[in-house]
Amino acid sequence: MAQSSLLRPSRSEEAEARLVLRDVIEQHQRQRVNSRQPALTDTQQDRLHQQLFDTFFQFGPLQQHLDDPLIEELIVNGPRSGFLLFAGGDKRPFDPGFSSDDEVRALLSRVVARSGRRIDESSPAVDVRLPDGARLHAILPPLTQHVCLTVRRHRLVADSLDQLIELETITPEAGSFLAGSVRSGLNILVSGGTASGKTTTLNALGRVIPSEERVVTVEETSELRLATLLPDCVSLEARSANSEGVGRVSIRELVRHALRMRPNRIVVGEVRGAEGLDMLSAMNTGHEGSMGTLHANSARQALSKLRTYVLMAEEGLSSEVATEMIAETVDLVIHLQLDRSGGKRRVVQIAEVAGLESGRILTNDLFRLDAQALVRTNIRPRFVDRPGQATLGHLFSASDNGSARSDRRW
Repeated sequence: MAQSSLLRPSRSEEAEARLVLRDVIEQHQRQRVNSRQPALTDTQQDRLHQQLFDTFFQFGPLQQHLDDPLIEELIVNGPRSGFLLFAGGDKRPFDPGFSSDDEVRALLSRVVARSGRRIDESSPAVDVRLPDGARLHAILPPLTQHVCLTVRRHRLVADSLDQLIELETITPEAGSFLAGSVRSGLNILVSGGTASGKTTTLNALGRVIPSEERVVTVEETSELRLATLLPDCVSLEARSANSEGVGRVSIRELVRHALRMRPNRIVVGEVRGAEGLDMLSAMNTGHEGSMGTLHANSARQALSKLRTYVLMAEEGLSSEVATEMIAETVDLVIHLQLDRSGGKRRVVQIAEVAGLESGRILTNDLFRLDAQALVRTNIRPRFVDRPGQATLGHLFSASDNGSARSDRRW
């Protein structure tokens, strides 16, 4: 069986493998009988058969947990130490079931090899996308005491704004506003902490993009599913260097490639470096309606981090130029939070970027969390009065402007 078939054999390959394993178990059964050991029961044979299959073609002792649809994240801190994170926020310790670090290492080598990447002493950490869309991160000693791995499964519990409304991630009024914002071509950042629902929200927003538009997505590890939700969407994924240290393709390079693919919009799965400059350049050079996500604790911090990322670019822009570029380019920041006690993900802030004043970016909260509910503020966004944005005006009366305005600056 080819290396590429590991972890995802075809039906015929799986059937062939299971026949071979049955023969092995039958031989083992005969040896037990000939040596006057108790024969395995049918249940024991079935269990052994599945264990062998999981060991050679799946995730070994971890497979039973990965088959559980309620588990969102699996963490291995050592051969016999780990944690399972369930939907709803529950966290439970578990025994991964490995006999040694070497056994974990062997599993990782097989999994990582399939993706064309490697993990060894010269490259002791890796990120890999698994066949089912989950993301595997692994790191080896001496960077850690034991081989550690984390499997994070992206559960697409919603692929539309309507479904986010049903899950109470967002209110109907805010959902209507965001749908109009996407259709109108506003440039949007989605911010939040780890597992706050940024990718799911970005998928839902992307679903609203008009079908006649061409979209190119760019990610470090593919998690977005817009390629399956939109008729003309191409997904690009970054690549690490090979064993010879060559062949690396960064997100920044992919954004530049995306610009040559005649997209109407570019969607960057996660901005966390100098690619922030390329995303901004795309947004203000004819690719209105582009979007991206960013780790942050608030909408304002998202803009601040974006400026830091732009300053990391080799072009060496000044802080003043970077700030002005963000103020002129980004229209909305949607911020999400994960309720650790209940496991609910929800939008807690929708802020507009309202311009530049005295070298500082102005932001206005259009929707904010008030008494555990996302409510609209009495601020009329400035982009409503732009040409072509009349579709959003019904949510904001002209009387909303004036003394009630509460600009924020940073």
